[in-house]
Amino acid sequence: MINSVAQFIHYFGGVRRRTLNFIAAVPDDKLDWSPALGEMTFAELIRHISAAEAMFVGAVSGGRWYYAGHTAATPAEREPLLTEFNHTHEAAMTQLRQLPDAALTDERPSLEGPQVKIWRLLMAMSEHEIHHRSQMAMYLTLIQVKAPHIYGLGVEDVIARATG
Repeated sequence: MINSVAQFIHYFGGVRRRTLNFIAAVPDDKLDWSPALGEMTFAELIRHISAAEAMFVGAVSGGRWYYAGHTAATPAEREPLLTEFNHTHEAAMTQLRQLPDAALTDERPSLEGPQVKIWRLLMAMSEHEIHHRSQMAMYLTLIQVKAPHIYGLGVEDVIARATG
C-alpha cells in the first residue's frame, strides 16, 4: 500500500525517467511507425501514456474518468510531442501534490465494478505506463534499435561484475 503522496510522486518520477529514456531511443523518422495496421505508433503510445496519466489523476483527485485520446491529425515531431508529454506530467504531479496522505485510502469509482482505493489507482497508473514502455521496447527491437537498459546495466554487465 502507498502511505505517502510525496513518496509515490518520487517513485513515479523514476518510472517516468525510465520511460523518457525509451522515448529518447526512438529515431525521429520512426515516431509515426507501428508494427502493424491498427497498432499504435510510437507517437500514439507516448500520447496515450500522457492522456492516461491525466485520466488516472483526474479520477484520483476528482472522482471523474476522462480520456482525452492519443491520435493527432499531423505527423509527429519530437519537440512538440515531448513538450506536451512533460507539461501533462507536471500538471498531473501538481494536482497529486494537493492530495493529503489520508486520502490514499479513500475510494473512487472504477471504470467497471466496485469502488477502488486511491492508492490502488495510483499503482494501476504506474503499471499502465510500464506496460506501454515495454511495448516501446519491443517496437525498438522490431526496428533494430537497441532499447536502453532499464536501470543502466544489462544482465551481461551484472554477470561480468559478479564474476569479475
